[in-house]
Amino acid sequence: MYHTEGIVLQKVDYSETSLIIKVLTAESGIQSFIFQGAKRKNKKGNLVSPMAVLSIEYSLRSDSELGKIRSIEPALVYKNIPFDPYRSTVLFFMNEIMNKVAKEHNADEELYAYVRSMLEMLDLSDHIANFPIKFLYSLTKHLGFYPRLDKKYESGKFTLYLDLQEGKYVTIIPNHPFYLSAEKSSLLLRLSGMNFDEKNDPDILPDTRRKLVYDLLKYYQIVFDNFGEVKSLSVLEAVLRS
Repeated sequence: MYHTEGIVLQKVDYSETSLIIKVLTAESGIQSFIFQGAKRKNKKGNLVSPMAVLSIEYSLRSDSELGKIRSIEPALVYKNIPFDPYRSTVLFFMNEIMNKVAKEHNADEELYAYVRSMLEMLDLSDHIANFPIKFLYSLTKHLGFYPRLDKKYESGKFTLYLDLQEGKYVTIIPNHPFYLSAEKSSLLLRLSGMNFDEKNDPDILPDTRRKLVYDLLKYYQIVFDNFGEVKSLSVLEAVLRS
């Protein structure tokens, strides 16, 4: 018998009563499990929801990489997300992003700890208007393409543009369309230095907030060949405008 803690990324019906679930773990990256009888009341299949943090006991067969779940319990109980439309929309957005960027069998304890801490912050923080921007930006650090900033430009006395193709801040407007304006680049830099409680965040208009999310998603699309469209974005956009 084995034990792991994991964040649910995806669940797929396997039969009338069973599920296949894809889970992000610290020690093994993405693991897949079969949860037989999950839809029966006594099996707690209702705990298997997007970005749920679960404690899982499972067994493995020598001829299969698919773990067989023996029991599950919540490892983190959300207090606000299930009852707050904005928080739950951001949760589904995070879920879609993680499904696109998390790699199979790529153990990464720091990435797991980061995502888990972001879920706790989303659930408990009082101010989360800028959460999608900060999540996308800081996630790049754990995925290996955090925008570079030359130390000589850190004083803030320079006009900077975030070059999305090169993944760095530059002082000259790039000769291609994939860059952020000086205003938006400056705003992103300021936000990147702020805590997730948003106590000292600059004031951002809803439309600017929406555009920054689109800009960061463009960055992901440049880095990941098959990143594609984000289906949950249309719903997120509605709450970003509010």
